[in-house]
Amino acid sequence: MPADKDRKDFLAWAEIVYLRKWTVIIPVVICTLAGLAVSRALPTRYRSTTLILVEQQQVPEQYVMPTDKTPFVERLNTIKQQILSRSRLEQILDDFNLYKGSDDKGGLLGRLGLSKTEGAGREELIDRLRNDIEIKVMGDSRKGGDAFSINYTGKDPYVTMQVTNTLSSFFIDENLKAREQYAEGTSEFLANELDRAKQELEVQERSLRRFKESRMGSLPTQLEANLRTLDRLQMELQSVNTAIRAAEERKIAQEEIMAVSASSQAGGGAPVSLEAELERLNNELASLRSTYKENYPDILIVKNRIKEIESRLDARESASGKEGFEAKKPARTYGGGEYRAQITALKEREAEIRRQIKEYEKRVEDSPANEQRMTDLHRDYDISFKNYQTLLEKKLNARLAENMEKRQKGERFKVIDPANLPERPYKNDKTKTVFGGFAAGAGIGFALIFLMEYLNPAFRKPEELEAVFPHQVLASIPEFRKRPSEKKKRGYLKLVSGGK
Repeated sequence: MPADKDRKDFLAWAEIVYLRKWTVIIPVVICTLAGLAVSRALPTRYRSTTLILVEQQQVPEQYVMPTDKTPFVERLNTIKQQILSRSRLEQILDDFNLYKGSDDKGGLLGRLGLSKTEGAGREELIDRLRNDIEIKVMGDSRKGGDAFSINYTGKDPYVTMQVTNTLSSFFIDENLKAREQYAEGTSEFLANELDRAKQELEVQERSLRRFKESRMGSLPTQLEANLRTLDRLQMELQSVNTAIRAAEERKIAQEEIMAVSASSQAGGGAPVSLEAELERLNNELASLRSTYKENYPDILIVKNRIKEIESRLDARESASGKEGFEAKKPARTYGGGEYRAQITALKEREAEIRRQIKEYEKRVEDSPANEQRMTDLHRDYDISFKNYQTLLEKKLNARLAENMEKRQKGERFKVIDPANLPERPYKNDKTKTVFGGFAAGAGIGFALIFLMEYLNPAFRKPEELEAVFPHQVLASIPEFRKRPSEKKKRGYLKLVSGGK
């Protein structure tokens, strides 16, 4: 039953449309003609597209770190502003002779003198070219995209393709140029900073060297050696003092012996013999050896005297016929002059040792202050040295990055889909325009029919009347319409017969 009802409604509407067919036909004809006129008046526009891939760096970043870490979208926007600048767009306008004259000289706008470029200024042409260029980022938006497309819309398909290829080459060249300039600028900046850091490091090195030269002997690293030397000098001073006392005692003893010998000679006694003197020196040598080393000055002096006495005794024994020599010739005795000379030398040595002790004590006292100053100098030197090393590493990496960019091994733009030659219009497709006019006219016609039926309702069938009023239709009188020819004929017959 619902299907029958829908069929009846459809037939009812079809009948209404048939009765008001001119309400649809007239708008359809008018709108179709208007669409045809518009399609002839407006210029045909073609669009060419190229796809450019952002190719990643070919050398791994663990070997060469790129100097330009600008995100792709930001770098693309920068290059876009440069490409769409006035100078670049003027170059494209002049190279391809774009927008010269009218876009539709033979069309309706051209005949009426309403062309878009008729009398347009230079700035208007540049703005129009800028509006006809469209750049879209493609790929994962969260990562900033990994490709972009360049679209250009123009009136000539071949010129449109050429302009698109030119724009793509501009983007590729500008990207390489920008990255190369960025790498060169970074390398130059680091080279200047490295020279400055090297000069600062040399100043720190000279200051540290001058300080070490001026404080040689009292540097913190020499403190332990100074303390050991000071201990040795203290022990040597103690030994010299002991030697001085021993020499003074021997001097006093020798003077007493000489006094006894002199008194013996004056009283008729025997002088001190060489054997007795030799025995005394041997005893003294044994006593000195028990206290000092073999290179001690007193031991050397005693050894020399023993050798002298032994040589004299050997000479006396080897000489024949000289018996009683000791009785005839008095034995040689030693006075206190040699001991006085020895004491003088020991006191001079004592004074020298005391002077050295004071000098080393001064070095030890100056070591803490020198250590503080040395720490400050080393801190400044270490900071300058680390800064120099860091800049040197960055300079080497920047040089590698510069060579990489010059050899086009870094991140670059690569055309993976060249600009196409458009075969069908992108805008003002005449077929679509005419069909659009036809569809618009049909829509207007049906809308008028619906509006007329809505504002002027009528009962066309008994069923419609019965659906509204609770009465049954017994009979219906159809509408009689006389044909125009029949009306004329009846009027003519009535005139001839004379009837009313």
